[in-house]
Amino acid sequence: MNATSAYIRSALFLLTALVLHMALFSDLRVLGVAPEVPLAIAVTAGLVGGPERGAIAGFAIGLGIDLYLPTLFGLSALIYTVWGYSVGLLEERIFRSAWWINVLVTAAATAGGLLIYAVLGELLGQANLYTDRLYVVMGVAAAYNLVLSLPLLGLWRWSWPRLLGEEL
Repeated sequence: MNATSAYIRSALFLLTALVLHMALFSDLRVLGVAPEVPLAIAVTAGLVGGPERGAIAGFAIGLGIDLYLPTLFGLSALIYTVWGYSVGLLEERIFRSAWWINVLVTAAATAGGLLIYAVLGELLGQANLYTDRLYVVMGVAAAYNLVLSLPLLGLWRWSWPRLLGEEL
C-alpha cells in the first residue's frame, strides 16, 4: 500500500465517521447519552497509529465536530488532538499487548476526555458542561465506546497497515 492510498482511506474513514456520528449515533441514546464517536476515533487512531496519527485524526474529527456544534470553536479539536496524541504516546511505551487492553484504554480515555472537555470548557466560559450528570455521561459514553472500539481499531488497521519499516 502506498502513502496516497492510506491518506485517502483515512480521509474517507474520518468523513464517514463524522457523518454517521451526526446523522445516526447522536440519536442512539441510553439514559439520555449518545456515544462519543469522535473521541473514540481520536483514541483508537492513537492506539493503532501512534501519537502523530492520533493527533492528526483527533484534530480532523474535532474540527469537523466544532464546525457542527454550537460550543466554543476549537475546543473539541484541541481536546481530541491532545487526547489522540497522549494515548498514542502511552500505547508506544506501555500498552503494546493484548487486544482487550486497547478496548479498556478506549473506554477509560473516553471518560477522561469527557471530564477534561467539561472542565476546560467551563474554565473557558462554556456554561453547563460540568453538571451533576457529567459522571453518568462519562460512564455511558465509556460503555458505548468500549463496544465501538473493536470495529474502530479494525478500521484504523485497515486504513493504516503496520508494515515493517513503512512510514506514511
